[in-house]
Amino acid sequence: MDRTTRLYALVEELRAAAPRPRPVAALAARFEVSTRTVQRDLQALMDSGVPVRTTLGRGGGWTVDPAMTLPPVHFTADEAAALAAALATTGTPYAGAARTAYQKLLA
Repeated sequence: MDRTTRLYALVEELRAAAPRPRPVAALAARFEVSTRTVQRDLQALMDSGVPVRTTLGRGGGWTVDPAMTLPPVHFTADEAAALAAALATTGTPYAGAARTAYQKLLA
């Protein structure tokens, strides 16, 4: 996974877990990188204006500020199936974007 993709996925991971904080070690395991790489990525996100914050101590970790995130989109099963079918039939030049959108939809 390249760094740009990992940064986006990191934000999505934090957003999905919000408001519960995620420890650096758990994020490193999730993305199969070192804890130092996750720390650098989190710093890069903060530097670019993403509202990530840390909570110190037991049960602490990193999270995205819940007040600064969009609510999740809720699809019915039929809506999700229709979107998945449409994404599966998308050809180039959008095949890569359709594949990742399909994975997000499944998640």
